Amino acid sequence: MAVVVFDPQVFLEAYPQFAPGGVPLLTDAQLRQAFEVACLLLDNSDASPVPYDSEKGILIRKTLLWLIVCHLATLALWPVGQSGPMSNATEGSVSVGFSLPQTTGKAFWNQTPCGQTFWQAVQPYVVGGRYYAVSHYHPWG
Repeated sequence: MAVVVFDPQVFLEAYPQFAPGGVPLLTDAQLRQAFEVACLLLDNSDASPVPYDSEKGILIRKTLLWLIVCHLATLALWPVGQSGPMSNATEGSVSVGFSLPQTTGKAFWNQTPCGQTFWQAVQPYVVGGRYYAVSHYHPWG
């Protein structure tokens, strides 16, 4: 197996919502940083339990990593200070409320469509509701 190499331009072609009219909303450096964070959340090494072999057309890990980058990029485009999705809004005397995920896991991924897709797609690799980034783990920590 191999590791996924990130190309911001190819990513922007696959996710055109981050480059409306051909103008990227995030820099290549920001997208690469999102990919680095994605690799913290999903193992991108040869030992990863999620398969990837571009020569054989097995692109599962790449797809999952790109979904994480999409999720993180969407969160990065939220207005400064917004820490969760909008939960309510009023018009008269303007009031806006945001909900903050109180648990890790599904609540974090449910904030964006890419995150929701990732959460569903990663389920075959989740053990007991939790993804372990290494193939060998001890069940008691």
